Amino acid sequence: MKVAVKEKLWTYEDYIAGKIPPDVSEIINGKEVKKMPVGGFHGRLELLIGMFLERNLRKYTVLIGEVGLLISRDPLILRGADIVVISKERMRDIPEGSIDIPPELIIEVVSPSDSAEYVQGKIKDYKTWGVFKQVWIYPKAKEIIVIDDKGVKLFSKDEDVELLEGVKFRLSDLLKEVGYEGGS
Repeated sequence: MKVAVKEKLWTYEDYIAGKIPPDVSEIINGKEVKKMPVGGFHGRLELLIGMFLERNLRKYTVLIGEVGLLISRDPLILRGADIVVISKERMRDIPEGSIDIPPELIIEVVSPSDSAEYVQGKIKDYKTWGVFKQVWIYPKAKEIIVIDDKGVKLFSKDEDVELLEGVKFRLSDLLKEVGYEGGS
């Protein structure tokens, strides 16, 4: 005999009360999502991008490392982003909890374990929430996808990608600095 087990739907009230277990990575429409931690390469790439942005975007706050983004209270949608860039004018103080205003820029490093469905869900959530620009880095394919109000554009590893205010980077330079030799 099968017994139906009702999945717990988390609410904003649960989030505020600190009831959501620490092993929950994200919450989508009240349902918990658990993900494996990222590897050393992923973490190093995040760090290098974050340091580059910190040096070059003085009017912005740069946050790295699965930064909590409170996209919706009802239903509860809580996402984690690799790198978040938000103007100091729009976010004067860094909250201890999740950020609840859409940043100007989100950068995601796509891991081999990230399904297309998962990535597409994040893209949709970020766009609906009002993120101005999304940069999706695919290290294995050595490509970058940029999504903004102009549309979607694909960049190769050797092309300059503008992030904000004329600040550009090239994926091939970052991969070289990280010591990435994989793929073609």
